[in-house]
Amino acid sequence: MDFSRIYLIAMMAGIGGAVGGAFAGGFVAAVRCDGGLECLGTAILGVGLGAIIMESVSMAVAAHIANQRQGNLFASLLITLLLAVPIPFLLLPGFTGVLVFPLFFFQVWACVKIQTRPAGKRRRA
Repeated sequence: MDFSRIYLIAMMAGIGGAVGGAFAGGFVAAVRCDGGLECLGTAILGVGLGAIIMESVSMAVAAHIANQRQGNLFASLLITLLLAVPIPFLLLPGFTGVLVFPLFFFQVWACVKIQTRPAGKRRRA
Protein backbone atom coordinates (compact mmCIF):
# COMPACT_ATOMS: atom_id res chain seq x y z
CA MET A 1 0.00 0.00 0.00
CA ASP A 2 1.31 3.47 -0.70
CA PHE A 3 2.21 6.12 1.86
CA SER A 4 -0.82 8.38 1.31
CA ARG A 5 -3.39 5.62 1.90
CA ILE A 6 -1.68 4.43 5.06
CA TYR A 7 -1.43 8.09 6.17
CA LEU A 8 -5.18 8.64 5.72
CA ILE A 9 -6.06 5.35 7.44
CA ALA A 10 -3.81 6.17 10.41
CA MET A 11 -5.18 9.73 10.62
CA MET A 12 -8.81 8.57 10.68
CA ALA A 13 -8.00 5.85 13.22
CA GLY A 14 -6.20 8.40 15.40
CA ILE A 15 -9.13 10.80 15.36
CA GLY A 16 -11.60 8.01 16.10
CA GLY A 17 -9.38 6.64 18.85
CA ALA A 18 -9.01 10.06 20.43
CA VAL A 19 -12.78 10.62 20.50
CA GLY A 20 -13.49 7.12 21.79
CA GLY A 21 -10.70 7.32 24.36
CA ALA A 22 -11.92 10.69 25.60
CA PHE A 23 -15.42 9.31 26.16
CA ALA A 24 -14.08 6.18 27.84
CA GLY A 25 -11.73 8.19 30.06
CA GLY A 26 -14.52 10.56 30.99
CA PHE A 27 -16.85 7.70 31.88
CA VAL A 28 -14.20 5.99 34.00
CA ALA A 29 -13.48 9.26 35.82
CA ALA A 30 -17.21 9.87 36.35
CA VAL A 31 -17.69 6.44 37.88
CA ARG A 32 -14.89 7.03 40.37
CA CYS A 33 -16.41 10.32 41.58
CA ASP A 34 -19.75 11.18 43.21
CA GLY A 35 -20.38 14.27 41.11
CA GLY A 36 -20.12 17.98 41.62
CA LEU A 37 -17.40 20.47 40.77
CA GLU A 38 -14.78 18.71 42.88
CA CYS A 39 -14.76 15.94 40.24
CA LEU A 40 -13.96 18.32 37.38
CA GLY A 41 -10.20 17.83 37.67
CA THR A 42 -10.57 14.06 37.70
CA ALA A 43 -12.85 14.18 34.67
CA ILE A 44 -10.44 16.37 32.69
CA LEU A 45 -7.56 14.08 33.57
CA GLY A 46 -9.56 11.02 32.52
CA VAL A 47 -10.58 12.58 29.22
CA GLY A 48 -7.03 13.70 28.43
CA LEU A 49 -5.36 10.42 29.30
CA GLY A 50 -7.99 8.37 27.51
CA ALA A 51 -7.64 10.45 24.36
CA ILE A 52 -3.82 10.29 24.37
CA ILE A 53 -3.57 6.56 24.94
CA MET A 54 -6.33 5.46 22.58
CA GLU A 55 -5.25 7.86 19.82
CA SER A 56 -1.72 6.51 19.89
CA VAL A 57 -2.72 2.85 20.10
CA SER A 58 -5.36 3.05 17.38
CA MET A 59 -3.10 5.06 15.06
CA ALA A 60 -0.16 2.69 15.41
CA VAL A 61 -2.26 -0.47 15.07
CA ALA A 62 -4.17 0.89 12.06
CA ALA A 63 -0.94 1.84 10.28
CA HIS A 64 0.53 -1.57 11.08
CA ILE A 65 -2.51 -3.44 9.76
CA ALA A 66 -2.79 -1.21 6.68
CA ASN A 67 0.86 -1.97 5.91
CA GLN A 68 0.03 -5.71 5.97
CA ARG A 69 1.68 -6.20 9.36
CA GLN A 70 5.08 -5.16 8.07
CA GLY A 71 7.04 -2.67 10.11
CA ASN A 72 7.82 -2.16 13.75
CA LEU A 73 4.61 -1.84 15.77
CA PHE A 74 6.39 -1.20 19.09
CA ALA A 75 8.53 1.65 17.72
CA SER A 76 5.53 3.20 16.02
CA LEU A 77 3.49 2.99 19.23
CA LEU A 78 6.29 4.49 21.29
CA ILE A 79 6.80 7.43 18.91
CA THR A 80 3.09 8.20 18.67
CA LEU A 81 2.77 8.13 22.46
CA LEU A 82 5.73 10.48 22.89
CA LEU A 83 4.37 12.89 20.28
CA ALA A 84 0.83 12.81 21.74
CA VAL A 85 1.80 13.84 25.26
CA PRO A 86 2.24 17.61 24.48
CA ILE A 87 -1.15 17.91 22.77
CA PRO A 88 -3.27 18.49 25.94
CA PHE A 89 -0.71 20.95 27.28
CA LEU A 90 -0.97 22.96 24.06
CA LEU A 91 -4.74 23.11 24.48
CA LEU A 92 -4.63 24.49 28.04
CA PRO A 93 -3.63 28.14 27.37
CA GLY A 94 -6.13 28.47 24.52
CA PHE A 95 -4.09 30.64 22.17
CA THR A 96 -1.70 27.77 21.39
CA GLY A 97 -4.52 25.46 20.35
CA VAL A 98 -3.73 25.94 16.67
CA LEU A 99 -0.41 24.15 17.22
CA VAL A 100 -2.29 20.92 17.91
CA PHE A 101 -3.07 20.36 14.22
CA PRO A 102 0.52 20.44 12.89
CA LEU A 103 1.65 18.30 15.82
CA PHE A 104 -1.08 15.75 15.06
CA PHE A 105 -0.15 15.65 11.36
CA PHE A 106 3.52 15.22 12.31
CA GLN A 107 2.56 12.43 14.69
CA VAL A 108 0.70 10.58 11.92
CA TRP A 109 3.60 11.16 9.50
CA ALA A 110 6.14 9.75 11.97
CA CYS A 111 3.93 6.74 12.68
CA VAL A 112 3.49 5.91 8.99
CA LYS A 113 7.13 6.59 8.18
CA ILE A 114 8.24 4.07 10.82
CA GLN A 115 5.77 1.51 9.49
CA THR A 116 6.75 1.86 5.83
CA ARG A 117 10.53 1.90 6.10
CA PRO A 118 12.29 -1.23 4.87
CA ALA A 119 13.14 -3.60 7.69
CA GLY A 120 16.28 -5.26 6.35
CA LYS A 121 18.17 -2.26 5.01
CA ARG A 122 20.16 -0.26 7.51
CA ARG A 123 22.64 2.49 6.89
CA ARG A 124 26.18 2.18 8.06
CA ALA A 125 27.90 5.14 9.64
